[in-house]
Amino acid sequence: MRAYHALLDDLLTWEEFEAKVGAVCQKENDEDAETGAARSVAESLGRLHVKIADLKRGPTLCSFFCKVIEKGDIIRFDRDSGAGAHSYLDPDDDLFVTDSPDAEPPGLLRRVLVGDETGEAVLVFRDMKVHGTQDIRVGDVLEVAARFRGLSNVIAVDLQEADKGIYVCLRKSGMKTLKPLNLRVKILSLEERDYSGADNLGNAPRRRFSDAYVWVIDGHVSPSAKGTGSEAEPGVTGNVNCFARIRVFGDAVAATLREAGEGAVAQISGITQRPSRCAHFNAGDESAASICRYDEDNADNVDNDDNDDNLFSKDFVPAEVPFERLADLPGDSGEISVSVRVEDAGHVASYLRPPRKQRRRGFGDAGYGSDAANGESESAGGAVDEWIYRPENIFRVRRCIVSDASERSGISARLVLWGRQAEIPLSNGDIVRVYNCSIRNADLTDTRGDFKNAAVDAGFEIHAGGNSCVKVMHGDGGYGEISGVIMEFPEGLCIIESGSGDRYTVVAQEKAQEAVLPQFAVCGEVSISGRIAGHVIRAVSVNPVSRGVSDVIKRLENLENKLGFDDDFSS
Repeated sequence: MRAYHALLDDLLTWEEFEAKVGAVCQKENDEDAETGAARSVAESLGRLHVKIADLKRGPTLCSFFCKVIEKGDIIRFDRDSGAGAHSYLDPDDDLFVTDSPDAEPPGLLRRVLVGDETGEAVLVFRDMKVHGTQDIRVGDVLEVAARFRGLSNVIAVDLQEADKGIYVCLRKSGMKTLKPLNLRVKILSLEERDYSGADNLGNAPRRRFSDAYVWVIDGHVSPSAKGTGSEAEPGVTGNVNCFARIRVFGDAVAATLREAGEGAVAQISGITQRPSRCAHFNAGDESAASICRYDEDNADNVDNDDNDDNLFSKDFVPAEVPFERLADLPGDSGEISVSVRVEDAGHVASYLRPPRKQRRRGFGDAGYGSDAANGESESAGGAVDEWIYRPENIFRVRRCIVSDASERSGISARLVLWGRQAEIPLSNGDIVRVYNCSIRNADLTDTRGDFKNAAVDAGFEIHAGGNSCVKVMHGDGGYGEISGVIMEFPEGLCIIESGSGDRYTVVAQEKAQEAVLPQFAVCGEVSISGRIAGHVIRAVSVNPVSRGVSDVIKRLENLENKLGFDDDFSS
């Protein structure tokens, strides 16, 4: 019974679980009957044999069926390093372990890639449990009980071969291997991200990294990874002509991608795929990248092995991202990409949410407005704990009205941007490309904020979250100057232009300006020089505007004329 309660301990206390089991079990002091009743309770609450896509943090254990895709090699590591291995958690709390110098006695670790029709996960076996993986074969269907720490870190507690009548299918485009891969990609967008502070295990600080959003043109297992002893030897990743995110930890790879720039084609070798709902890869210090190009001087040698990684043949055409028309949606759309025009940019709404540690132990179920939440969040003196208002606990969402960018079909839909996507500056008329977004049924009764009078023709919403890429296509723009007052809005700093009242989002051209710009907020009129594209100005210089008495009188006279006053300010 304890094992079944571990599947539900985030929902029911032990006493509540016993009461439910007692209501189902008809026989007293019958251990088999109690076990069957406990199983029935877990199954009725949807926690017995969940799909991999539905795995989540919360309960102590999770239960699922899966098929073995690949067995990784056994890794030996030094226990004396304190963490048990040279390991760190990435911002999504997925565990990555690399070899450290040999020590006695060494620790053992093995990863096994498994999946079902909804996704893939990596089972992690440590020390003595590694020896039990020798009998596992590729293609086996397993019944697993595990501790879920992330799709890349599912710690196996117990497993057995599933009954003969259990069948598990795999995703056609899912993850195929744990081996390093080589990918040829078209760069769509690059983002620099930084997570400071120690990880959840108290280890070294999280590393600075870049997120590269790409379109995969070609992919195959790295030649150096073949013949390493794993049973599966797939030749292609299965993720070709698709959107993908590459999390870049290696400085050399990040520098090469920045040099290539958005729109370029690059060859990245030695990267590893990680389980995710979309194609997601990691590029570390051992990875390498080169810019693909067509070299007329060596065009005859493009088929040589030395040049094949970074030269185009004459007939090579990089694949273009297919954008769906709003008129053709929804249907069974899955993950798609759209190019839309913003008709109503809406506003950014902010919500307070508990930190992850509190959400794991059920704190989030109470909500901040409840007495239980208030009791947790207030100290003995009645003051609210400071951690509640940390930036990572503020969640943002923006709801926009959009139409097709390429045509005037008259069809509009709601675009919902979640988290960091909501913080991207948007203005009416902007052309926005949204990669890897999802389609959901629209709530046409929603009358919040700017949408109470907005007509949404489509019966669906376009949602873009953490696995999506949102790119505002500003074009080249032109150099200009705007005078006005800088104010802070949820989406960032904006300048309200004097006279017209138009709002422009201010983006710092250099890192040093990011700390200076907020000092000008609501501090009088300023003049910003920089490149203007749409309603965004990339500030090169910011200077206060000083006006003489005559200028002030002239501005007051203009205001007088607009308001219809008869006072003479010049007297």
